[in-house]
Amino acid sequence: MLNTFACPFEVKSADDSGNFEGYASVFDNIDLGGDVIVSGAFTTVKTTRTGRLRLALYHNLTRLIGDAAFKQDGNGLLLKGKVNLNVSYAKDAYELMKAGTLDEMSVGYNPIEDAMETRDGRRVRVIKRAELWEASIVPFGMNPEAQVLSVKSDLRAFECALRERMGLSQKEAAAVASLGFPAIHRDGGMADTETVKELKHLGTSIQSIFEGMHA
Repeated sequence: MLNTFACPFEVKSADDSGNFEGYASVFDNIDLGGDVIVSGAFTTVKTTRTGRLRLALYHNLTRLIGDAAFKQDGNGLLLKGKVNLNVSYAKDAYELMKAGTLDEMSVGYNPIEDAMETRDGRRVRVIKRAELWEASIVPFGMNPEAQVLSVKSDLRAFECALRERMGLSQKEAAAVASLGFPAIHRDGGMADTETVKELKHLGTSIQSIFEGMHA
């Protein structure tokens, strides 16, 4: 399962051919999920045969919209992209990008090296090296009330607890956490299904274990 990192995105140099320029990721700032990507972290990139980064809608790799040249500078991951306007949904997305409706970008990556650190008084996961897979156009990255962000934040906190208090590795914690939290996110809602009830019970049980360990 790919990790994601979203940031504000301003379309620059947009034209009628589908070209645009902007940053898909900003380095050394804390995202709403408690992650920090350090400068130059993308040491490996999954590219097309022509060496370009794939562009997608909402991290859905079955809905690719184009590709981009890329480079890492002091600010972040700079893209010079081209949306394929011959694809109907890609053309629609590009019009929304130019209008400022789709104004976020998010990268999909696999962490290679990370560490928990304290920054600005909070515990965060610092991504030191990562494998970059794609960059996506997304609509919700800056909305702290958006359900997907609150789920991501809860997931990161759960992973952190599994690592720090139960001694799991980063991969083990991510695997355990990913089994539960995605199941409760359905169309932006948190329906009180049997799955949710079971997860709430699991959370209570884990909290009891943690409290017992520190009693």
